Amino acid sequence: MAADVLITCLPDEVTELILENPQLSMSDVLSVAFSCKHLHRVILASGKLWRVKFFQRWPSLKEIYLEQQRLHQVQNWVQEAQANVESRRAVMNHLGLMSAKYYKKQELSPSEFEDFDAIFRPEKGAHPLAYHFIVDELIKLIERPVTQSNLTNKYYAYKVIRYMKQSYLTDEWNRFVELPVEKQLLEKGAVLVAQWSQPERHVTYSYVCDMLDKIVEQAKEVLKERYPSHSIFTTPAKQFAHWKSNNIDDNQWSTEETKQVMSALCEVMFNRLGFHGNSEMYYSSENSFIDKVLELKHGIPITLAIVFESICRRVGVKCEPMSFPSHFLLRWKEKYTGLANPDAVENFYIDVFNGGRFLTRQNCPRIGGVSKCPIERYNNLNAATAIEVVERMANNLEVASRQRTHLNGRAPRLRSALELLHMIRPHDTGAILHLARFYMLYQMDLSKLVSILTYIRMDPELTSRGPANHILQLLQDYEKRMNDTTEEVVEVKRRTPDVKFAIGMIMSHERYGYLCVITGWDLKCEATPEWINEMGVEELSGGRKQPFYNVFAEDGSSRYAAQENLVMADSPGWVNHYEVGRYFCQFKGTHYVPNEEKAKEYPDDAEVREKLLSKYF
Repeated sequence: MAADVLITCLPDEVTELILENPQLSMSDVLSVAFSCKHLHRVILASGKLWRVKFFQRWPSLKEIYLEQQRLHQVQNWVQEAQANVESRRAVMNHLGLMSAKYYKKQELSPSEFEDFDAIFRPEKGAHPLAYHFIVDELIKLIERPVTQSNLTNKYYAYKVIRYMKQSYLTDEWNRFVELPVEKQLLEKGAVLVAQWSQPERHVTYSYVCDMLDKIVEQAKEVLKERYPSHSIFTTPAKQFAHWKSNNIDDNQWSTEETKQVMSALCEVMFNRLGFHGNSEMYYSSENSFIDKVLELKHGIPITLAIVFESICRRVGVKCEPMSFPSHFLLRWKEKYTGLANPDAVENFYIDVFNGGRFLTRQNCPRIGGVSKCPIERYNNLNAATAIEVVERMANNLEVASRQRTHLNGRAPRLRSALELLHMIRPHDTGAILHLARFYMLYQMDLSKLVSILTYIRMDPELTSRGPANHILQLLQDYEKRMNDTTEEVVEVKRRTPDVKFAIGMIMSHERYGYLCVITGWDLKCEATPEWINEMGVEELSGGRKQPFYNVFAEDGSSRYAAQENLVMADSPGWVNHYEVGRYFCQFKGTHYVPNEEKAKEYPDDAEVREKLLSKYF
């Protein structure tokens, strides 16, 4: 029988190969390294091993390192891993302090996140990729199953990641607007909108490009079947790469071959893949996110148009975005440049919302309820720029977020849209006013808006100085009133025998049947007389004198319910409400566990909750 071979006797390359096994974590590798001096030297000196372990632990960062061209610049992957861990630890420490500081606030001001700047901003001393380290960590935390999560940390993680992404994407946007026009691609602007509006998701430009490229490849297969001698099949790869990354000024084929390409693209996108307009859920925010549109294959006109323009450009066909007041179409011409009489060339319009129909002034139906065909009225309209398209997308998101059809997370969605509009149009006093009203509603810091308005008022080149003066006075008056307001103190609520239920209990409403969780209670109805009259409170058997409960309902709404209308839920479950982590730290299946701040507010409820739950479950 052969003698056992010690790992220290193996060649260093074999040791490294063994330790590269994905089943072994970084901690496992470190444990081996600290077992003897020889292994310590071999393992810590192996840059290749630690690079492998780094991307096994954080796979989503590999693309970031490639994009940032740092993959071959890192000298010490052990130190890189340490920096990553330290960044994550720092953000988790800050996260753990937020509930105690901001428990009474529903929305937090940008200034209240400034403690995080030193953790993720390189100009403040952070690691060059700390932003990406921390975003990766926060998304993992947000995606963790609710039964295994600290809900309060998850709640504040969303707020932190929104602040961080908006800070980062503002810089990205400023770089985008400085690009030459041929580099301002529609899909790049659309990806930025999707990233801004979905901070909790990994949405990358490469992911969107891959999906667009796959549509193009399918279209080429159709083209090959129908027109095998098309010039596209003798075109070099570098030419396709150029079209992919640059706006083109004309179609790259003859008129006949261009029509053949468009026929193949329409066949794939609208018939085989089934892209279509989402009429039923038109005002869903997801219709404006290019990643979601590519995944779900439905959207609103502007997002579908961006997808179609992007795939057309990749195969040498030029389409122009046309922003009509009531609709969004693409314009296509047989030729764009080198024309003796450009007005003589007919405009064709592609209605991507309705299956890619080609329209002209002669066959244009009424669109969007308008009394006159928009093509006939606006036929000479200039094509929209990429910046104008992004602005319209932001306007659509504001409209969508104001709808009352999706209550869950409505306030942060509206805030996100308003802040996106302000980023795109920083000196637009209308955008500033809408954002300021939101900030005032949630008692947020107005200092940055005041600074911008002061700048506008002082700049003789800006035509919006008059409105800026008016808004500035409004904000200054508000700030004076707020300075005279005393800070809200958490009131300790003491129970009486009349209060049957406790915070954290999952209830069912007897009249309306919705599932909800109790977040607070009053000994009697504390609503306004108008609300009491409107809701018919006096018609209840207990009237206004009975306890009333603040509850989060499963549709994302917050409600105020009489005790007689609530019963313990026979089948308790997760109540999907955006704010649940503000008050609760754990979901136990049958109930929610209040976080430290909520427990202090209702100190007697824990005992009552446990007694009631023990009887039922």
